[in-house]
Amino acid sequence: MKTSSLVVNFSNKKMAGLIIGLILFTANADAATANTEKTIKSKIESVTVFTNAAQIYRSAAVNVNAGITTLVFENLEPAIDAASIQASGTGSFVIMDVQQVIKYPEPKQNGDAQSPKNIRQVKLIQDSLVMIDYDLEEINTKQDALTIEKNSLLNNRIIKGETKKDTLNLLKEAMTFLREKLTNINSESIKLKKELYRMNIKKRRMQSDLAQLQNYNVNTNEIVKDETKYQIVVTVSSEAPANGSVNINYMLQGAGWTSSYDIRAKGAGGNVQLVYKAQVFQNTGMDWNDVKLKLSTANPNQSNVKPTLSTWWLSFYNPYRYPASNAGGAARSEAPAAMAMEDKAVSKEMSEQEAPQQAPAPVIADYTIASENFTNMEYEIKLPYTIPSDGKTHFVAIQTKDVAANYVHFAAPKIDKDAFLVAQITNWDQLNLVPGSANIYFDGTFVGQSYINPNSLTDTLDITLGRDKNIVVTRVKQKDKTKEKIIGDQKVKTITYEISIRNTKSAASDFNLQDQIPVSQNKEVVVQLMESSNAELDPATGILNWKFNLKPKDTKKVIITYSVKYPKDKLLAGM
Repeated sequence: MKTSSLVVNFSNKKMAGLIIGLILFTANADAATANTEKTIKSKIESVTVFTNAAQIYRSAAVNVNAGITTLVFENLEPAIDAASIQASGTGSFVIMDVQQVIKYPEPKQNGDAQSPKNIRQVKLIQDSLVMIDYDLEEINTKQDALTIEKNSLLNNRIIKGETKKDTLNLLKEAMTFLREKLTNINSESIKLKKELYRMNIKKRRMQSDLAQLQNYNVNTNEIVKDETKYQIVVTVSSEAPANGSVNINYMLQGAGWTSSYDIRAKGAGGNVQLVYKAQVFQNTGMDWNDVKLKLSTANPNQSNVKPTLSTWWLSFYNPYRYPASNAGGAARSEAPAAMAMEDKAVSKEMSEQEAPQQAPAPVIADYTIASENFTNMEYEIKLPYTIPSDGKTHFVAIQTKDVAANYVHFAAPKIDKDAFLVAQITNWDQLNLVPGSANIYFDGTFVGQSYINPNSLTDTLDITLGRDKNIVVTRVKQKDKTKEKIIGDQKVKTITYEISIRNTKSAASDFNLQDQIPVSQNKEVVVQLMESSNAELDPATGILNWKFNLKPKDTKKVIITYSVKYPKDKLLAGM
């Protein structure tokens, strides 16, 4: 029987048919499981902007073949957080994998040598510098840990001989332990210094190479376009050809927003118009054209690891001086049994004292992660917005509300002679506000800026609308009622002020007046309020409050008289 590489003669035609069918089936199976790659052009559909980041949502219609299909989303932003990438879709296929891919341009040749304008080489050096910075940070962290450990050893009460039951044996053991630990710490510190020296030399060399590459274009007057491609690759599997859509979303830095307000009031008595705006910025490398915006007050960079409370240690502080030199002889003359018992007691005391030092210290985040008045708000903008990638601030209107307000005049003439018109808003917590600056407009005139702080624990949100020159406030010290006299070994000062408020307007005004008397911090200094015209006194702060209604063209006067008694041979500060 003679055969060739292409033709085979079989004596059994039935067997030949089976073999040919098997070959065709295998070929079809291989074709069905072949990996097909398709380039996908997607569009930004919506963006969720956080205060310091942004989440991008893209979608694209796709058609896949039977088997494995690799969908390559190209022309994406450079600063994608790879850990945040997610993919979903609709269609008769299964999403198997999603990952970020960065494709650097091929090296460009300049004669026999590689051209310094190679963008890939620049990118690689920049990435290496980032990793070196992380290595340097790790070395510095280890050095700090060694320093803390060294200081803890040197400041230990056993080492310093400040415990109540020091013995010579305990001191010897402590010094031996200290010598061994310090030797290890110093050895590790020297190793870290050497490594730090080598890393800094490597970093300087790479920075020099990077500068040469980047200066090439300047020296040759050439402009080299960054041809690096940033992609997201989604791998899907399907038993048969199918149509559908694939959605991807990911986080980006270089974007955020801050809140601002316009507060407009027309006369005292009407509602306050509150215009809530967002100042959105983005420098992600790609424009957002006609996208749906959602603004969120959440912080995606905040740690989601639940806090762990460490033991809160309490103990008595007993200052103890190391005994004189003759105490050592007394210690040596003690009975061995007594010394053994004392060593055990001191060892127990040492372990109890060192235990709090080994426990991790709580940080401020342990107490501030869960705040009762903290809420994450989301504002979905109904109209599509276009925000270019220019890093500039772009205003986005969130909402406009008419808010009921009570208007009062406020004055603290000790600090400022003018009266201020204040709009008091109740139930402000239902407005879903976040802290931000506010431009104040009264009767169509810009009167200044203020700040809205919804995190305040007060029931009323006060918004200052500016100075009202139609309310005249004076505060005059009454010289004839201000006296100073000596009674025995005490000196007594009596001070009197008269405050006058005159309403020159044709409308009545609810008024809130504030002043104060001093508060003593020494029991030898006694402050007594003698006259206040029925003011409400806060003893802790010395603040005096008057609340009254001031009729048109009317004048209100209040008197403040207080005395201060203190030893005559001492000077009084703060008067």
